[in-house]
Amino acid sequence: IVRRFLATLSPDARWRTMKVMLSAAGEPYTITGGQITEPGWRKVYPYSAATEYVIPALAAGEPLPLISVAMDEKETQPPPRFTQSRLIQRMEELGLGTKSTRHEVIQKLVSRKYVEGNPLRPTLVGRAVIESLEHHADTITRPDMTQTLDAHMQQIKQKARSRDDVVAESRGMLHQVFDQLEAHSQEIGDEIMDQTAEELTLGPCPVCSHDLRIRHLRNQTQFIGCTHYPACSFNIGLPMTMWGFAVRTDEVCPAHRLHFVRLVRKGARPWDIGCPLCHHISSHKETLALLPSFSDELHQKMVAAHIYTVYDLANTPAEVLAHALGIARDEVVRLQAEAADALDLLRRRSDCRKFVRSILPPRKGRSPASVIRKLHESGINDIEGLGLVDRSVLRQAGVGEKEAESLQSEAKKVAGERRLKEIGLPAVSLKKYREAGFARPEDMLAAHPLYISFRTGISPETVFRHVEAVASVLGRPVPDKVSRAQYEKGKSELLGIKGVTESTLEALLRAGVYNIESLHETGESALSARAGIPRERVRELRAAAPFKKKKKQSDDIIVI
Repeated sequence: IVRRFLATLSPDARWRTMKVMLSAAGEPYTITGGQITEPGWRKVYPYSAATEYVIPALAAGEPLPLISVAMDEKETQPPPRFTQSRLIQRMEELGLGTKSTRHEVIQKLVSRKYVEGNPLRPTLVGRAVIESLEHHADTITRPDMTQTLDAHMQQIKQKARSRDDVVAESRGMLHQVFDQLEAHSQEIGDEIMDQTAEELTLGPCPVCSHDLRIRHLRNQTQFIGCTHYPACSFNIGLPMTMWGFAVRTDEVCPAHRLHFVRLVRKGARPWDIGCPLCHHISSHKETLALLPSFSDELHQKMVAAHIYTVYDLANTPAEVLAHALGIARDEVVRLQAEAADALDLLRRRSDCRKFVRSILPPRKGRSPASVIRKLHESGINDIEGLGLVDRSVLRQAGVGEKEAESLQSEAKKVAGERRLKEIGLPAVSLKKYREAGFARPEDMLAAHPLYISFRTGISPETVFRHVEAVASVLGRPVPDKVSRAQYEKGKSELLGIKGVTESTLEALLRAGVYNIESLHETGESALSARAGIPRERVRELRAAAPFKKKKKQSDDIIVI
């Protein structure tokens, strides 16, 4: 650091360069060399190597002996692409922008996806825009106009020209450019669309022979779709753009005549997918193997009929499937039933995978994918099964004790909420139940409905209705209903007892005590255990609120 600082304060290094022009058998040759005459800053900063090529002293017209001849066959190479720093240097040489704006200009080009990477490469859209503009409005593609404007701005700064003159001249140049763009706007738009479409076209659709094309959507979604949509709905899914932007390569699959696809991402090696249809067939063969009736012979028939996935198998009309595969109708029914089961399994696995990824952070030697794979091997395919699995299975999958406890706790909550939703409880109520700790059907039946009402603020009638629905589905007894009026009257009675606070009331409701009558009729031991109140305190509450049991009315008829 010290030497670098000293180098910035040191004098320039000086070189003596030499260039010798030779002629051999009528062919011209050139020799160039260089030698340091004054090391300057290089004397204090030796880390930047400087290679000297010393040429001996020669005189004009001097004949030289030909020692050897080397015949090398080479091809011309394109100049290296600009890095951002080299581009900034070139912009400075051309007089484009200022020190503060050059970097911003490059960032705009990157953000608008005209260029990408480092060294910078023009994107498909960037090339299409430049080529079209060069053909129809070349003024805007050359640095002349910008150079002129920047030079005039400097003249204003130096008071060599007035602002009004420069503004008027700038408007004239810009109007000329806009007139060119406006006159050829349709042609420019068509050319850009045509060129980008061509670069994204992969080849013939296997179903209808129209073009397959890469599609990029705004939400990071990308896929390969048929241009004959909606008449042809064939498509091939691709990973999200976060894993790489899908581009076409020049290599073509000999079997399907489709260009290969590559995913490119800044700072990462390209992901070569290869032929998209070959990849589509091989990747979905693994899921098709979930079907008990699957075989290589069946797979060959499916590929020949352009049926590649479990989804295609389950959703193709039975008559069409029977004809395409050459199998009987009852076999088709069985096959589609297996496909429906496989789709349900895949849906549950996908749901479980997303859940595990959201809860379990990756760490060295263990990824969520490896945990999920081991869970599948143990027969755990959904969130509900994850919540009930033995902890030893999770430990074998590389999940720690605390992580396993958190994972299973959340899994039970999610699974319980879904079961309550399936039973028919509305989303608004579910949210209140979840926030109060009643996320599972078992939680709803373990607590008294009035206690749930107290904790959630939901009316007693609604809670009793929800609890009744849950109890009927689980085959459990339905609790006796208590109306809002009875509930409010009972609360007033209990709060009227000396020493009863809101917290005491909550504890009593937890035990199912909602009035003075239930305070006396509930067993002392059970009330103490459920409410968490000492038995002595229960006796004190009962003594403070005496209750006289009503006599049962006689049903006898007295005849006078």
